[in-house]
Amino acid sequence: TANQVAEQTSSSTQGGGPFSFLTDAFETILKIMDSGLEAVHVPYSYGFAIILLTIFVKIATFPLTKVSVESSLSLQQLQPRVKELQERYAGNQEQLQQETAKLYQNAGVNPLAGCLPTLATIPVFIGLYRALTQAADDGLLTEGFFWIPSLGGPTTMSAQKAGTGMSWLLPFENGAPPVGWHDGLAYLSLPILLVISQFVSQQIVSPPKSDNPQQ
Repeated sequence: TANQVAEQTSSSTQGGGPFSFLTDAFETILKIMDSGLEAVHVPYSYGFAIILLTIFVKIATFPLTKVSVESSLSLQQLQPRVKELQERYAGNQEQLQQETAKLYQNAGVNPLAGCLPTLATIPVFIGLYRALTQAADDGLLTEGFFWIPSLGGPTTMSAQKAGTGMSWLLPFENGAPPVGWHDGLAYLSLPILLVISQFVSQQIVSPPKSDNPQQ
């Protein structure tokens, strides 16, 4: 039955992995948040619980993200001077490396400072992703969220692993996706929104100095 399949998928998802403790912890927090929102009669409780959990994770990792972003911005601010050194010592790579290292040292910038905080947050977000995937496979995300028909998506991880993850969209049946145009377009709107949000985030993070060379 469908319940047996869900249980088998859930047990295989929970069965291991270096970040299983994070996955289980995030899923437990998600359930607690959902119960709290349901208690105060908040609609789309699981959808808002996911948003709150994501905000919670973002706040928890903000100090590391802040260090990474500040390091990246500092490196970008030094790029004009780095380019000057590259032009000046184009024929002397050893001197170029020495002068570049001296530039970073005088500016108090470590080129590798932004890498370690980013690496430290990777396990956290992998755990979050697996928690949401596990919750979907456990059948917890069947309710919709505004225009989205189901928070669990049009397919499952087991279907994706079996190579049938696109069966909700293709092949068309009578000129429409198997799930229908309404649900199909609702799901397809999500990657579009993702691209837009990533573009806006990149514009916010990018320093305004990018316009200076054109002036």
